[in-house]
Amino acid sequence: MRRWISGFVRCCAILVVLAPAAGESALAQGRGSLFERLNLDVLRLTAVGAMVGPVNPSRVVSTQAYSVHADYGEITRHWRVVFTVSYWGSEFERQVVERFERRLLEAMTDPAGDDTLRIGSIKVSDISLETDMRWAPRPVSLLRPYLGGGFGAHVINAESPFIADTFVESALDNIAAGIAGVAGLDIAPIRALTLGVQGRYTLLSNTRFLTFRAGGSYHFNVRQPLRSP
Repeated sequence: MRRWISGFVRCCAILVVLAPAAGESALAQGRGSLFERLNLDVLRLTAVGAMVGPVNPSRVVSTQAYSVHADYGEITRHWRVVFTVSYWGSEFERQVVERFERRLLEAMTDPAGDDTLRIGSIKVSDISLETDMRWAPRPVSLLRPYLGGGFGAHVINAESPFIADTFVESALDNIAAGIAGVAGLDIAPIRALTLGVQGRYTLLSNTRFLTFRAGGSYHFNVRQPLRSP
């Protein structure tokens, strides 16, 4: 599973850096391309940043989430495209593990009724690459609120000596698609720097979690936003 994670992280970095180049290559093959129709030819790396904050996954002990993001600017007026790579790691809540222990004991043959079982902690982590579409009505103001949504790929990894190399570990390990809603507020104390806070709710097929983050972004070649034709 670690090899999968390593490969996934490398792919995330490559996609974030090369996304606009792929759009330009597609446009070079014909002006009627999908990239042109979707206005993706305007994507340019405009800012990079990092955020950190608490995350509360379902059935998992709350922990800290870390993320880096790349803002590729406006695809149309007030709508921005942002790529984010995130990581958090924690363990399943004790009551969740105890419920699993009780189910195992119920399935065991114990004539004396004195068997005990303690699994210990089961660690779990998530690495994700997400693409957001954010509506930012005031992109060059001092205060810059935004709302949006996105989709992404998540690598969920679970580890414990008790479940190592078993079907239980295989069932918990997962590569899944997810959707997210996001709301935030940035403030621009100086021209090229923004500081902000963000709330994010992510939904996967087998889990969901709410994240609050704070951080900052550095902006390249600060320009006026796109105007309507």
